[in-house]
Amino acid sequence: MDWSRAKNVLIYAFLLLNIVLGYQLWQDMRDRMHSDLDWTSLSEETRIIMDMKKMQVTAKIPAETPSLREITYRFVNRGKMEVPLKTPKDSVIIFSEKDLIRSLQGEIPNIDMYRYDETVGGTGPFLFHQRLPNGLPIFEVTLKLMHRSQKITAYQQQYVELVESKTNKEQKILPASQALGIVIEKYLLPGSVVRNVQLGYHGQLFEAETQVAAPSWRITLDNDEVYYVNAINAAVDTSQAGKKEIDK
Repeated sequence: MDWSRAKNVLIYAFLLLNIVLGYQLWQDMRDRMHSDLDWTSLSEETRIIMDMKKMQVTAKIPAETPSLREITYRFVNRGKMEVPLKTPKDSVIIFSEKDLIRSLQGEIPNIDMYRYDETVGGTGPFLFHQRLPNGLPIFEVTLKLMHRSQKITAYQQQYVELVESKTNKEQKILPASQALGIVIEKYLLPGSVVRNVQLGYHGQLFEAETQVAAPSWRITLDNDEVYYVNAINAAVDTSQAGKKEIDK
C-alpha cells in the first residue's frame, strides 16, 4: 500500500468534510439571522409614534410571509368536560415535546397535534393549541392541562377536523411588521409593551357545526392583552384586548 498517497487522500477527504460542514453552519446562521426581525424593521412613521408614546417591542418580529388561505373546520370535541388523568404526570414534560407525547399519548387523543403556548403565563392551566399540518396553530382550539403540586392531573381538550374548501385560494400574507405597525399606530395605549408576535389561524366562534378561521398575526402585550390582525385583509380584532387568553 502507498501510505503517502493514502495519507493525502485522507487529508483531502477531511478538508472537503470541513468545507461542507462549514458551509452548512454558515447557512444555519444566515437562516437564523433572517428568520426574525427586530423593531427597527418597522416603518419610520411607526417608530416615531412608538417614541412619542414611549412604547416598546421586545418581541422578535417574524420575517416569513407564506401564501395561506382561510380554513373551514368542524368541532369533533368542544372540550366542555375536564378529564382526570389515570396517573398524574410531572409538569416538567411540557417543556419537551417528545416527553410530552410519550407520557400522554395513551391518555390524551391526538396529543401530538398540539403546540404549547409559551406566551401564556400565570398560575392557570398549561395551554396548547391544535396545529395544522403546516405547523400553524388554531388559536381558538385548545388543550388545557390542569396541574397541582407540580403534577399534571387532568385535561380539557378541544379537537377539530378540517373541512375541504375549493373556493378559498392561497394568498401572500401581510408581513408581521406591517400588521404590528397597524396595531401600534391605531390601537395601543402609551407605554404599551409588545412581547410576542405569532402567526396562526383566528376566527370568531359561533354556535354552528362548522367554523371559519383566517391566517392571522396574534400580537400579545406584556399585560396579556391580545390583538389579532387578519393576515389577508389587515382587519384587526380587538375583542381579546384586556382579556387573558387562558380565560377563554
